Amino acid sequence: MSSSSSPELQPPPAPTTTRYPTGPVPFLEYPSPNTTSTSSNSSSNSSSNSSSNSTTRPKRYLLFFISGNPGLIDYYAPFFTHLRSLLNELESKSAASSSPGHQQPITFHIYGQNLIGFSDSDHAPFVPGSPDTEPFVLEEQISHLYDSLVSLNETEGPFDEIILAGHSVGSFLSLEILHRSLSSSQPSSLKLLPITTALLLFPTIHQMHLSPSGLRLSRIRSIPFLNQYAHVLAKSVVDLVPRFALRWITRNVLGMSEHGSEVTTRFLQSRDGIWQAIHLGKDEMGVIRDGEGRWGWWSSPISSTRGTSEQHESNVDDLEEEVVAKEIEAVEEDWQRVADAQIRQELDEHEQRGKGQEHEEAKKLKFFLYFGQNDHWVADRYRDEFIERRKREGHTGKEGGTKIVIDEDRIPHAFCINHSEQVAEKVRVWIEEVVEG
Repeated sequence: MSSSSSPELQPPPAPTTTRYPTGPVPFLEYPSPNTTSTSSNSSSNSSSNSSSNSTTRPKRYLLFFISGNPGLIDYYAPFFTHLRSLLNELESKSAASSSPGHQQPITFHIYGQNLIGFSDSDHAPFVPGSPDTEPFVLEEQISHLYDSLVSLNETEGPFDEIILAGHSVGSFLSLEILHRSLSSSQPSSLKLLPITTALLLFPTIHQMHLSPSGLRLSRIRSIPFLNQYAHVLAKSVVDLVPRFALRWITRNVLGMSEHGSEVTTRFLQSRDGIWQAIHLGKDEMGVIRDGEGRWGWWSSPISSTRGTSEQHESNVDDLEEEVVAKEIEAVEEDWQRVADAQIRQELDEHEQRGKGQEHEEAKKLKFFLYFGQNDHWVADRYRDEFIERRKREGHTGKEGGTKIVIDEDRIPHAFCINHSEQVAEKVRVWIEEVVEG
């Protein structure tokens, strides 16, 4: 059975042109408190402090954070706040031990912004019927984030190193930005974006549609009426509930923190937020499949196709409903064809751009992946096989460039609701590893 037999399971059609926001996109920014005081460009340093540290130019890091879906950066304010305090400690430690010609002090600039479409002020009201007037898809998110990163590096930088950090689908977006930077035909692109590290939190980068929540979304999408009007029904129900009741439900029934409850309530009461979240989710189900093959510099796309039939057979008991069975059949039939075509395309592109150089640059990168236990947006079997492949192919370990951790603290996928401080502590450890080389 071909994938065309179940068109309702395909991602939303892409707009004919890449669209951009028409209004300001909300963001959170946490500059280093030491940028001015440690910068060699500050003329006041020499008069206020004659120590060698004041005249040593700091090494500047940018932590560019990309949120999950729903893409409201306000969810991560407690995470950023705690991480800022932890990075301040690293900055103070580096300043105390720095000396001219020996050790360089460091500073960190934290930045994150909404995914586009989640703020009613960044776009005109969505209109059904045409991809050009409906919510934004992944490709448009990637283009906007890439441009935002370039702009930030120009206005606030240039930074010496850029650390990309992504949560959930933000991990996929981070790797796409990195991939486009690596494969850019412009010789200056790597200098323009000195990306050295990717921190991927609860990453949804491979076979997302076969995760527990992905399967449930596929079942909903198999019903034409719900597939087309789910956002309308959801918004209609939410609009019947007053604000105080929404806050009470999110706090006392869903167990959200006060901050998480407030952000969620604003999201639910926004004009287009629910539609944008559902629309983007549909696109994720169709696009986030062969993550390893998609980024050929990261791992061999051939290896990711091995054992596909065995994986599908082991999940038969969990995929009894007709729509999921159709999806599995479509994946099995099209998998090798898509993978082969992708391999050919990657090789052709790499021959034109200089495949050797791209892979050499990729070898210098560091990856940190933090997977959850029983993550409802990640299929455990694919996660485990991904980890095993990374180990088998020599990508992990001291020299492998990749560090993978599976959560042992029962932190949920949506860590930003109640577990921001715990995750910030873990990220701080990884960032220190990056700094120490």
